[in-house]
Amino acid sequence: MSRLRDSVTIDDVARHVGVAKGTVSRVLNNYTDISEATRKRILKAVQDLGYQPSATARNLKRGRQDTLGIVIPVGHGSGADPFLSEFIDGIARALDELGLDLLVTTAHSREHMIETVKRLIARRKVDGFIVTRTEVDDPRIAYLREQNFPFVAHGRTRDPAGYAWFDIDNEAAFADGVRHLYSLGHERIGFIGGPMELNFALQRRNGYRQGLEALGLAHDPALENLQPLSEKGGFAGAEALLSLEAPPTALLCVTDALAIGAVQYCRKFGLKVGSDVTVVGYDGLPVGEYLDPPLTTFSQSAQEAGGRVARMLIDVLDGKNPTDLQALAKANLIRRASDGAPANSSEALASALRDRLNQQPHSGRKGE
Repeated sequence: MSRLRDSVTIDDVARHVGVAKGTVSRVLNNYTDISEATRKRILKAVQDLGYQPSATARNLKRGRQDTLGIVIPVGHGSGADPFLSEFIDGIARALDELGLDLLVTTAHSREHMIETVKRLIARRKVDGFIVTRTEVDDPRIAYLREQNFPFVAHGRTRDPAGYAWFDIDNEAAFADGVRHLYSLGHERIGFIGGPMELNFALQRRNGYRQGLEALGLAHDPALENLQPLSEKGGFAGAEALLSLEAPPTALLCVTDALAIGAVQYCRKFGLKVGSDVTVVGYDGLPVGEYLDPPLTTFSQSAQEAGGRVARMLIDVLDGKNPTDLQALAKANLIRRASDGAPANSSEALASALRDRLNQQPHSGRKGE
């Protein structure tokens, strides 16, 4: 059976001929350092397989860098967030299909982030940017729009008009999360969030509050705890919330990394996750399936998201209108074993945790 034309990749051509992908790329872009025999074999394979490089791939090869860029902000604990590793892998895989490269660098502050973007543009290191971990008012997006430099955002800002973006409906997901926990019997629901300058963290907190309001549950500010986006942050958040006189019986976490840290805290002090305390994450990371107990989470495939924004940036570089490249997807709840009906009241949970802490030779603080 013949292969569909638009499904043929540069990798397919390289495998068919038995050469490296870079060799195929050089032949297609008229480099003269490839032997005539190899060149003919590659061109014949291109014709036989029906391979058609995208217009963007051809344009990038003509006077550009063949490279797209992403600057990862690590000041919020993002450097320890496994979601970003999966996300970057999805970008790299999509670009690899086109014979393009991905330049990944990090920044430890907003100022460093902007300076890095400016430097990469000035030195012509990249042909376009993927902006991730968008802020409510994001200086990267403001600068890139000012410079009319191609980019796609993974996530929105306060004003999402006028540029290309792909995002998840975070508010709806967290409102759904509260409703789900309430349906299990939880009324004191804790929220472990991230820095509020990050738009997704703000959206998820808004969704949490909307869910409480819709159910007629009182909003208790003491049940919200903000942490860096890491397992350590989740551990600290669980410690703070479960140490309250009236602790929550369920913890809704804005990332799986935070949820994993919360599970670690519960297990350290003998609390059974899924009955004594329910923990729900967000990201759908593969590691959550192998946690003990397996993590209930809202799924948004990081790899698929990475591939999608990469392809959207290709469309921007192809000349498509960025305002036509805006997409909002839905996260799906994956129930595993870390959620369930509360085994005890908030007061009984507080008493049990006090007893277990008193049995410890130390207070149980992190690092002891």
